[in-house]
This record gives sequence, structure tokens and C-alpha cells, in this order.
Amino acid sequence: MHHSTGQQRWWIGIIGICLLIAGTTVSAQEWVYTVVPGDNLWNLCQKYLYKVGYWKQLQQINQIKNPRRMQPGSRVRVPMEWIRVNAAHAEVIAIRGQAVLIKPDGTRQEPVTPGTRISLGDRLETAADSNAAVRFADKTVITLHEASQIRFDHLSAYGETGMVDSRLHLMNGRSDTRVTPASGPGSRFEIHTPSAISAVRGTEYRLSSNPQQQASTFEVLKGKVAVTGEKKTQLLLPSFGTRVETGKPPLPPRKLLPPPVIDPLPEKIEQLNWPVTWQAQEQAAAYRAEISQKADFISPLWQQQVTATRVPLPDLPDGRYFFRVRGIDDIGLEGITQVQEILLDARPQPPIPLSPNNGQLFRGSTPELKWSDSSDAVAYRLQIAGDPAFGHLLVDQNNLAATGFDASELKAPGHYYWRLYSLDATPEQGPVSDTRNWEIKLIPDKPETHLAVSDSAITTTWRPGIAGQTYQVQLAADSQFRELLQEASLQTPTWELQPVSGQVRYLRVRYIEPDGYEGPWGATQRIDPTPDDSWIYTLVTGALGILLL
Repeated sequence: MHHSTGQQRWWIGIIGICLLIAGTTVSAQEWVYTVVPGDNLWNLCQKYLYKVGYWKQLQQINQIKNPRRMQPGSRVRVPMEWIRVNAAHAEVIAIRGQAVLIKPDGTRQEPVTPGTRISLGDRLETAADSNAAVRFADKTVITLHEASQIRFDHLSAYGETGMVDSRLHLMNGRSDTRVTPASGPGSRFEIHTPSAISAVRGTEYRLSSNPQQQASTFEVLKGKVAVTGEKKTQLLLPSFGTRVETGKPPLPPRKLLPPPVIDPLPEKIEQLNWPVTWQAQEQAAAYRAEISQKADFISPLWQQQVTATRVPLPDLPDGRYFFRVRGIDDIGLEGITQVQEILLDARPQPPIPLSPNNGQLFRGSTPELKWSDSSDAVAYRLQIAGDPAFGHLLVDQNNLAATGFDASELKAPGHYYWRLYSLDATPEQGPVSDTRNWEIKLIPDKPETHLAVSDSAITTTWRPGIAGQTYQVQLAADSQFRELLQEASLQTPTWELQPVSGQVRYLRVRYIEPDGYEGPWGATQRIDPTPDDSWIYTLVTGALGILLL
């Protein structure tokens, strides 16, 4: 019983692919032509059939009463074997990077360019970071992606009927295919791989062939595709795919991953290598990102496969592009793409501010601004403002040829913010650079000290500093302050000393800023011994001199 069920499934698959490729038995044997004004049997035979003499048989088959004047809109059945068959050609319509066309005799035609004709038996190979789009006689288009090889095994057309028979062999790599709907029973489009055959009659699908893994993957986006391997056929509907390994039947159809959700992008991307991010998909093992100038992605400008949920954009000229991304599941099936239009306006690239360091503080001097030389620029625009929003511009200098600017005129204390633009020859202004800033602070004043002497103490005072300032006081035995006697850090502008007899001392004071900056020392004050003790000092000195004698 189980064996019978398996046979039934096999026959259902065979019937399905036969219906997909050829329709009914009758339609497979006959082409149906719709009469247009001016048609008669003679010109119909002359245009489409091997010989005009078939007109009598056509009259009998279709019971045409007046072969000279046929009713427009009526249908004429024509046996397929009578229709003239001729060799057809394909044509390269777009190329990015490099590709080579290898003829059946082994000769190589390169470079491949738009307009290159492809004939029966030719093989097309794309290089790394390259792709080629090929159009067939029925307007079907296939995009062969990087590092891929495809052979054109059969290229024929049934005269001018629109029916085209194209059979290809994808030996390695990836392809995107947009198959024109069949115009009759003679229409055929097949792609063979080492492990499977795909047959369609009008659809959009992707196909990959990996000789190392000995497997092929198929992903249907529109229409239907019949995939056959090892005498087993799977009919794939839109948004489904399958994998076929050599010597094995296709896996059951699997639902493709939904399109990822791309995180919001700015209306205008003004920075090179801007990272595009998207929401992670639980079942995705990797993602494929692509960029194209056209929404059809027939010839993508760039593609990259990543495992992360972000990818930096490539270095492209300014303009509008289409970015798309899709998830790749654990068996290599690529999901439905999410497309996002983007606007790049990153050129001419702004220079990089080099000096002063961001946030650098200046006291008693002003900075010289310096920046890098942008290869996109012929001149620069510099803006300096007193606020980070650049609402109050202090400098707005256009057409600076140099990569530096003397800011010595900006001496007032405060914060200064600066930014740059590059100008090209048009002259178009590019995006703005990073904003940098510097700060100017005044050098603290030299404190003026005052001494008040009493019998019990010597009090030193000076003018209080501004909020947050502290005071450093030094007392030394010499005017060069090499031999310090005392040193103190004070919060108040006063210091009390004890009188000392017989010793001259020196005192100085300076302001210390809240950020630790040390101001200049005030005038050095000489502190002589107190008057009441001076006679003792003289007497002792004289007595010591006498004793030494």
C-alpha cells in the first residue's frame, strides 16, 4: 500500500511538470494563432510556416470558408511541426565588472560588453565582484552573479511566433531569472544544474549551484517552477523554495523567510560607509545585501553576504540607489527581499579637523586651526560660532584654499565651535565635518599682598579671586624660593605668620583655577625680623665674633 502511494505521488509530479511545460496534449501539438485585420491563409503560411503550401491543410483543419478574407479575432490552429524553427541568439544587456564568453571551440571573447551576442553552445563566466545580465529572444532576462558559469545548451525560436526554446546549464554560481510568460506550446525555458532541472513557463525565481556541496537551491518569487531531481518533481509556488542534492530528490517545498525590517535611514546619507541595519530574523543564518541604480536589480552595483544585521554602504558616487536585503536560512534558501530607496550625498567629502584637540583650553594664546586635505575638494568653507548650534556665526569664510586658519582675532573668553565643508569645482558644497570646539580662559591676575605686623602675628592678605579659585602660598628663606620654609593651599585670601627673630623671610602668593591651572606668582614680599628682637640678634652676632677671635 505504501509503495502504491509513492508511485501515485511520482505520477502526480510528472503530470504536473508536463502540464506546466506543455499544457494539454492538444495544445502541445498545435499553436493557436489569432487573426488580425489583413490576414489571409497565404501570408500567414509565408510568415510562420516552412512553406506556403500548407494553406490548404490549414483551411481543412480549421474549416475556413474564405481563405482570402478571414474574420479578425478568429483563431487558427497550426500543427507545431509545420512552424518554421530557426536558431536564436541571446544578448548581454548589462555588465558590471568582468566576464568572458567561451565559444564551443574554446576561443575566448573578452571583454564582454553590452551588445555581445551569445549563440548555441557558448559559455559565459563572470569574475569576482562582477555580474552580467542576458536577454533572450522572448525578452526573458537572466542575471548571472559573481564567480558563476552558465552554458547555453539550446537557443531556438519558432519563426516570428514569439515562442522561444531556451535551455541552459548553470554549472556554478547564482542566477536571478525573469521569464517572459509562454506564448505557445513551443515556449520552453529550462535551467539544468548538476543535481536538478527547473522548468518554467513565465516566472521570477532564483537559482544557485554549488559544486563543492553538490547541491542546488531554487527560490520562487512569482509564478511556478517545477524542479526535478532523481525522477522526483516538486512544484514550487511563490515564496517557496527547495534544495536538491546530487543523486537525491528535491526536499519538500519550504516557505522562504519574510523580508527583514530595515531600521530607519536618514533622508540623505552624507557619510561614506554609512551602516545600514535591520532587525534580526530568528531563522536566518546569514543575510544578503545588494545595491542597484535601478529598482529591477538586473545588474546590481554591489552585493555582500554577512552574518551580522548591519552592513556599511560601499563607496559610491552621490545619487539615488536601491538597497535590498534578505535572510538566508540554514539550508541556503534565500528569502524575500526588503527594498529601501536611499539618497547618497556624501561628496565632496569634508576634511577632517586635526588641531586643536577637541575641547582644548587656551590661556594667553589663541589656536591655529588645521584640517586634512580632502581629495574631493578644491576649496573649503570654515564656520566658527559661539554656540554648538551655529546660530551665532563669528566666522563664515568661503573658498579657503589652505588647510589652516589663524584664529588669533578670537580672544574673548568663552567656548568656540568650528566645522568645515569641502567645495568642488562646480562649486558644490559637500556635507559638514564633525564639529570641534576650543575654550579660551583668561590668565589669572597676579595677587597683590599686604602685610599687617603686630606684636603677636604677621597677617598677609590679598584680593579675593573669582568663584572657585583657591590660593597657593609659599614662604622661603631665599628670594629664589629654593629653600622653602612653609607652603600652604588656602581657601581664604589671608595667611597668618608668627614673628621670627633674626631671619629674613620671603613670601609669595598665586591664584589656582578650579581646573588646577596655576596663575602667575604675585610680587615677592620680604619679611624682616621683628624690630623688638633685632638688638638681640646684633648682640649675639657681635659676641659670637669676639669669641671666635
